[in-house]
Amino acid sequence: MNRMIQSIGLWWGGRSAREQKMLAVMGLLIAAVLIWLLVVRPAFAWREAAAERRGEATVALSRIEVGLAARTPARAGARMPLVEVEQAARSAAEAAGLAVTLSVDEAGGLGFDAPGVTTTALFGWLAVLKAEYGVEVVDLTVIENADATLDATGVVGG
Repeated sequence: MNRMIQSIGLWWGGRSAREQKMLAVMGLLIAAVLIWLLVVRPAFAWREAAAERRGEATVALSRIEVGLAARTPARAGARMPLVEVEQAARSAAEAAGLAVTLSVDEAGGLGFDAPGVTTTALFGWLAVLKAEYGVEVVDLTVIENADATLDATGVVGG
């Protein structure tokens, strides 16, 4: 082993300074390529595969949720009475921190007025109404304010 190291040392010493620099640069380039091929590319591939698996899991979760929603007896039956729709809307609005004014619509639905609410709060509230109570939006009018809040009016029904 010592002989091999000595022979490599003699070989290296027999090279001119210019050749030694070129060989050192070549060694660094080979090391960089090996690092790229053996470390970086597999890491990127693993990251892409994880993102793909996450997307597939999200799709599977949404399919499961849709399947569960279809099997829930409360949603499969007739419309909810207006009193229950109002209670559901009020409790969901309080949980979302919304100041919503509720009133009976002339068509028999539950009208709401939500002035100065954020997009996240409004549509989160409507999503909770649909997901947890089966209450869908029948009519919705949204106006964007200058301060990036929304004034929303609409009708929900069970």
